[in-house]
Amino acid sequence: MLTNVHAQQDNLAYLFSGVVYDEFYRPLPYTHVVARGTSSGDVTDSLGIFSIYIRKHDQLSFYNISYQDTSQFVSVDEKGFFINMKKRYYLLKEARVYNWGSTYGEFIDEVKRQGEVETEGKRLRLPIQDPDYIPFNMDEQLLKSSRFFFSSPVSYFYYNTSRWEKGARKAYQLEKDKELIERFEEVLGKENITYITGLGGEELEKFMLYLNEHMFCDYHCSEIRLLTEIHNIWKEYQ
Repeated sequence: MLTNVHAQQDNLAYLFSGVVYDEFYRPLPYTHVVARGTSSGDVTDSLGIFSIYIRKHDQLSFYNISYQDTSQFVSVDEKGFFINMKKRYYLLKEARVYNWGSTYGEFIDEVKRQGEVETEGKRLRLPIQDPDYIPFNMDEQLLKSSRFFFSSPVSYFYYNTSRWEKGARKAYQLEKDKELIERFEEVLGKENITYITGLGGEELEKFMLYLNEHMFCDYHCSEIRLLTEIHNIWKEYQ
């Protein structure tokens, strides 16, 4: 969507809208979009949509903590603008290699010999944290409960309307579901979709957009259910 908001010919600005996707054409919320050299900016909503004032020809920068910084030149003449951001990977500072034998039996013997490793928490005699423990400000079910509303209405509205708090809870949940998300991304990866459909290039991108719009399953679904749904959507698409 483009809207001319200035009357002077030498200083025209336009309201420019677009969508930010990840590599699998899923909308990327909470992505910062900035017009280079200006104070104009926006943050994408839950559907990955942003709106920003630009000049006739401008450069937009996209920032998301989990994805690589991306820049793109845009023009007011572009229709249906979207951009894909690539996942950011963080390198480990170090890796340690231990000589624990060449067979599984030798490995078990060495582990028994070394005994239980004393962690810093045990050394300081800190209490053991419950693996199922969820911090208060990250407990989505509690924060949206009627009990919390009646006991603390001000806090209820804060935690359920604050954009920052909702974003923090989503990031916390995504970290907890990391393995499920990685499996989901592998199943919906371009390589696997190409294997299923035989598509490539522009036709593959079109189908992946169609797939994203029609998929009911998310990363909580089993792998069999994901693959079944992909095959069914591919049949409909054909």
